[in-house]
This record gives sequence, C-alpha cells and structure tokens, in this order.
Amino acid sequence: MEVKMNYVIKPIALCEGIRDMSQWTYRWNIGKKVKSACYIWYIQGSDPVTIVDAGAQGEHYNKEFPTTSIFSLEQGLQSVGLKAEEIEQVIVTHLHFDHIALASKYKNATFIVQKRELEYACNPHVFNAVDYNREYFENLKFRIIDGDCEILPDVKVFLTPGHSPGGQSIQIETWRGKAIITGFCSQMSTFTQTPSMKEKGLEVAACGLHTDCREVYDSALKVKNMADIIVPLHDPMFIDIKSIP
Repeated sequence: MEVKMNYVIKPIALCEGIRDMSQWTYRWNIGKKVKSACYIWYIQGSDPVTIVDAGAQGEHYNKEFPTTSIFSLEQGLQSVGLKAEEIEQVIVTHLHFDHIALASKYKNATFIVQKRELEYACNPHVFNAVDYNREYFENLKFRIIDGDCEILPDVKVFLTPGHSPGGQSIQIETWRGKAIITGFCSQMSTFTQTPSMKEKGLEVAACGLHTDCREVYDSALKVKNMADIIVPLHDPMFIDIKSIP
C-alpha cells in the first residue's frame, strides 16, 4: 500500500495593500476595493527544505499600488523556525517582481522555474515589462524545468499559464487531500461562481493581469477541478491562518 506524505503549508504574510477586486475577477467587481497580501509558503515536512516563492516587501511596489510590510523576511521565517540560509529550494510560481524580489536573501537555495517563464521574463512584451525586474533573478541558481514535474514525493508542479506564460501551480499532498498553491495571482473570489457568472456560463473568473485571458481562465478552472484545498496567492485570509490544513 502506497504511503502518502502529509505535508503542512505554512503561510508567511510579508506585506499587504488595497486593490481593486477586478484584479482577481476580470471584468467583474470593478471599483470594489479589497485587501490583498503577498506571501511565501513553507512546505513543512519537506526535505530538502522548500518554500514557494521568494516574497517581496512594501518598498518593492510602485506608488500606484501602495503596500505596507507586515513582517520582514527574517521575522516571517523566524515564525516557522527558519532562517533564510536554511532554505534549500524555492519553487517559483512565476517571476513577477512580487514573487521574486527577495530572492537574493536565500544564499543556499536553488530556484525552480519553468523554462518558458524564465525566457519570457528576460524579454517581456513592453505591456508586461513593468511586472518583471531582471535584477531580482538574473544571478540566481536555477533548476529549469519544462512542463509538469514532481519536485518532492507528493509535491508536483504543473503548468497554469495565462497570467504569465510559464506560471506553475504546486500540488501538495496533505492529510485533507490535495492542496494547490496557484501559479497565478488570485483570491478566493477568482474561484467563486456568482449568479451573474453562472448566467454567462462562467465557472470561475480570471485575474485581471494576463498574457492570455482564455488561458488564465482555463488554468483557474483546472485548479478548481483538481484541488481539495485551493490556496490563492494573494487572498488576505491567510494572514491570520498559521497552517494549511
């Protein structure tokens, strides 16, 4: 009988701000303001020691998106008993600045990224260029993968493009089933079908920032259908949640 790993995901909130809800629900909820948060995610029980995303602080955001730091990286990691130099792997959902800005802090880490994401981040379309900062990732030690891949026993990444060309979601086995950290910016509202959406035949929403709105819709629907627990990258509810599940 196969024995499943039972990991626990530890959300570490680093900063927060107010955003337009349509950023998570493209063409819906325009003008409605909601809190957003930026995290790193420690996979407790991982060996080698693994987190998802490198994180950012308030100062990494431009003035159009005012953001306040909650904890420093050092404080955040200390809350789960870690130091930056103890991190051995960072699974990068995508290379937008808010998911990679603090990468240089992890001196001993290998960064796992999709080939198509790294290629695009090095030469983005002018419309998306504001979301990438090559200085944050150009000198990192990468493990470059191309497509779906098992990273650890019962920890897998799979392509979920659309928000960016090479976004990857992370499927993690827990005692409550498959938890999926989304590879695209989202909140729980992205996955909540409202009556208005149902009328239009939409099962999920799409994030407002995308390279392909059809792809990011399909990616969100894929995550919704696969996951027992959805972990959207920017939902503020995880600020006060210490463990998933």
